[in-house]
Amino acid sequence: MGSVGKAVQAGTIHGGVHLNGASRDLTLPCWFGPIPPPAKGFQRRGQAPGPGECVVLCGMGGLGKTQLAAEYARAGAEVVAWITAASRDDVVSGLVGLAAQLSGVTEDPDRAVAWVLSWLATTDTPWLLVFDDVWDTLDGLWPTLSPAGRMVVTTRRQDAAAHVDGRRLVAMGLFTPAQSQACLAGYHADRPHLVDGAEELAVELGHLPLAIGQAGAYMADRRLSCAQYLARWRTRELETLSGTETDRTVAVTWSLSVERAVELEPAAGPLLRLAALLDPNGIPLSVLTSPPVLNHLTAGTTEEDAWDALACLDRLSLITLDERSDTATVRVHALVQRATRERLSDTELAATAQVAADALLAAWPRIELDARLGAALRANTAALATTARAHLQQPDIHVVLIRAGNNLGEIGQVARAFTYFTHLHAAMTQLSPDSHGVLVIRHNLAYWRAQTGDAAGAFADLETLLPEQIRLLGRDHPDALTTRHNLAQWRGRTGDAAGALADYEALLPDRTRVLGPDHRDTLLTRYGIAYWRGKTGDPTGALADHEVLLADRIRVLGPDHPDTLATRHSIAYWLGESGDAAGALAEYETLLPDKIRVMGPEHPDTLLTRHNLAQRRGIAGDRAGTRAELEAVLDARSRVLGPDHPDTLLTRQELAHWQRETK
Repeated sequence: MGSVGKAVQAGTIHGGVHLNGASRDLTLPCWFGPIPPPAKGFQRRGQAPGPGECVVLCGMGGLGKTQLAAEYARAGAEVVAWITAASRDDVVSGLVGLAAQLSGVTEDPDRAVAWVLSWLATTDTPWLLVFDDVWDTLDGLWPTLSPAGRMVVTTRRQDAAAHVDGRRLVAMGLFTPAQSQACLAGYHADRPHLVDGAEELAVELGHLPLAIGQAGAYMADRRLSCAQYLARWRTRELETLSGTETDRTVAVTWSLSVERAVELEPAAGPLLRLAALLDPNGIPLSVLTSPPVLNHLTAGTTEEDAWDALACLDRLSLITLDERSDTATVRVHALVQRATRERLSDTELAATAQVAADALLAAWPRIELDARLGAALRANTAALATTARAHLQQPDIHVVLIRAGNNLGEIGQVARAFTYFTHLHAAMTQLSPDSHGVLVIRHNLAYWRAQTGDAAGAFADLETLLPEQIRLLGRDHPDALTTRHNLAQWRGRTGDAAGALADYEALLPDRTRVLGPDHRDTLLTRYGIAYWRGKTGDPTGALADHEVLLADRIRVLGPDHPDTLATRHSIAYWLGESGDAAGALAEYETLLPDKIRVMGPEHPDTLLTRHNLAQRRGIAGDRAGTRAELEAVLDARSRVLGPDHPDTLLTRQELAHWQRETK
């Protein structure tokens, strides 16, 4: 199996976020999520939520909503959780991670969300939950506030949390004159004589908290008084943002701070431009220090140099660098991002977008073991697509957009992956219907259609796709060869085992000639030959083919590669089909711990091994144990794959057999 496109393998499904029902004692206090560190001149405003209350902090950007929410969170509770909520995917991922931290287990997304919302609604453990930067209505994701619970929401929409019980709306405003002066004084705590002129400067900055903070950080860095900063402000050439007076204010404070940052660290400018195209609520540090970014900076730039530049941007309040969280992140205010983007020419925007996309792709792990990192990378890809979509889709689509869609399927959200590629196909078809990218999307769309259980529909899609690939790319193009491979697979899945074997045998010489004998795709075709040889009635031949293939896959890919594990699974299966029941049982028992370790307990491939192991234990005489395990596998497959998926139906059928056997 496989998808097509640069560095994309949709057919290799890796583990993600799952739950198997285990639990553990909760160690309190429990903190979840990257709570932003306090700003140097932070000013306390408003009243924190009381028990059973939700405070909604609303207002335009730059007013300090997130900083105030962070102050409320730092005040503490037995359980404190901070969830970025700019999109539904952000909230789902955050609730899944919170469920894992509270219970010590992982879960498929739907069940995890249900579990954690139930826990929040019923626990007597005091908790405080922050949803930061809410934009969507998030139907079905709002927690019920128990008497022990408190919630804080930050948003630019007054209606964003309209359906939350205990909602208290707080319209955030500008600093008062006293707050502005106190904030500026906070930056000059060790040099109080520099506060001279604070009142006049605050008026000029419109008492906007974001601008006051940037000015304070700049003055502290340059040892300037408020009066000296104001003089620089007034002589600044006012190339401003299009928009409001607030935009103008941020533009000028931004320009002064950026100039100082670049003076200290030349890499600061390019890094800020990259950050301006990504998710303001959290960019993984691994993205901004990845090889594509370092190559984009001055020749010879190291990770340490990038870190120094980011620290400089943080010191000047242009970003917030949080290295304390499990996944170190960079936050950038949306107004700072906008000020940065509006000074990019279209050529600069295109080049920066390509580097950002390359960086996201480089930071994406081959096998996802950190659900929060995966969610952050998807959120950053979505933000990049919003700020620079045309540059990621023309002249052809950037592979990171393909990777984000496949990642949804890889963590078990197969239906969402299919929907993602449906929308991406519609968008790309309007731009360039005959591009290579459209062909890649169509292939992935067919793949995820098959994973939803529609093998016949996937086969029909690929039959239509192959002639177009050959016409546009040539018969020997790797993408066309991959489509031939998957056509053979889905031909077999629709009932024609002999036809599948013949297709694979015809494909193998072409893949060997074009790609080489040790290429992963060539090995995949050998796997297909071995599998369908067995399905045509030759289990001994299938077993022999798989044993030879296993040695090559270990040599080329390593013992823990999913393809290697799949070959071990097939060896166990064909041992059983060849009459060696004890050997099959032993192979499955040895394989399962490795699959759980590498892929997770409820990855579709792990569930396949659990299903087959349970079946073999039943044949060996453990009927009651087989029935219990098949019940667990059926529950997991129903949630991960859906109740009507062919694998789910197969487990249901097998369970019915053993239920009859145990009566």
